[in-house]
Amino acid sequence: KWGSKPNPKSFAGGDLKGITKKLSYLKDCGIDSVYLTPVFTSVSNHKYDISDYYTVDPQFGTNKDLKELVEEAHRLGMHIVMDAVFNHASENLKEFKDVVEKGLKSPYYNWFIVHGDTVNVKKCNYETFASCTYMPKLNTGNPEVQKYLIDIAVHYIKEYDIDGWRLDVSDEISHDFWRSFRKAVKGAKEDAVIIGENWHDAYSNLQGDQYDSIMNYAFTKTCLDYFATGEKNAEETAWKLNSILMRNKDGVNQMMLNLLDSHDTLRIFTEVGKDRNKFKNALALLYFFKGVPCIYYGTEILTEGGFDPDCRRCMDWDKTKDGSCKDIYAEIKLLSGLRKNEEFSGGEYKIFAENDVLTLINKCKSTCYKLYINNTDSDKKAGEIKIPAKSFKIFANDEEVKNA
Repeated sequence: KWGSKPNPKSFAGGDLKGITKKLSYLKDCGIDSVYLTPVFTSVSNHKYDISDYYTVDPQFGTNKDLKELVEEAHRLGMHIVMDAVFNHASENLKEFKDVVEKGLKSPYYNWFIVHGDTVNVKKCNYETFASCTYMPKLNTGNPEVQKYLIDIAVHYIKEYDIDGWRLDVSDEISHDFWRSFRKAVKGAKEDAVIIGENWHDAYSNLQGDQYDSIMNYAFTKTCLDYFATGEKNAEETAWKLNSILMRNKDGVNQMMLNLLDSHDTLRIFTEVGKDRNKFKNALALLYFFKGVPCIYYGTEILTEGGFDPDCRRCMDWDKTKDGSCKDIYAEIKLLSGLRKNEEFSGGEYKIFAENDVLTLINKCKSTCYKLYINNTDSDKKAGEIKIPAKSFKIFANDEEVKNA
């Protein structure tokens, strides 16, 4: 384990074989897809500074382990999505090291954006990600770089049969690149998913020629305003959720990756002040809202965490067995079961607030689902239905679905 105070240089173990062994556990929780942050060769603990895109970092295992993970996931009816870090690379990437050594004479000089004939690492006269000198920005406008990166994406689909890519800082890369990327990826695997990491409105990327969807941080922010800080009441939250759905076409909304927290944020359980009821309400909204619900590992055992890297604490496997989070497991399994109804994602949504109760109605072909959330400290009524303080209720065709 990390100890009392992890830092960006901390390492805590864990590997691909470990994930493979736990796939049945995830399946039992209702999970059917796993998104992995970068697994390729890197000196950091976060692995977003990649020096070899074709080799799994030895800390995580081998390329064979990756292949076995995908095969076992598919055997269980699950999917594996990987992280495409194509905006920048590591200073240890052989092409960048060649530029450092040879400057303009390097055949890779135009693979990066250097201000001058040679690279000066101390003065950082080259473009980087987030002002980090060890992560030089790739010149994705260069056709050679485009081919290099797209070949990597296609390689892992054809050779490892992965099910898609999450695109790191995708809003810092040109539309032309992503158009070429999509054609190649969909050509290799038609149903491979492409999810951009855009923290803001990505309408221009979601017209059917680039991404399928994005990580829906607008939804995350709305949940924090409602459940954590109390900046928005039920009515204001309803307005915001409706505005999020109005940004994009319905097909995009159905594929949006909705999340409460991630490796880049504080843990949601910490954000809500460790209030289990608010936490459960947030989970109910996550699973009920149009799109794809995504939970960060350890959510089911109420993992806490502050700013990165504290949000990446070790998975406490003892808590999966001691019964202390039995109610959270039950809720996630209940909500996952509802979502597995094929009709659910294609229903007609209505979102509004009544008497401080946030209400979502999803009218499907044969079933009408209703979610009522009371995030206040007092009992409320939505029509004739009483919703106790800090609780939620779900109905299917007017029959209550008992929550945990």
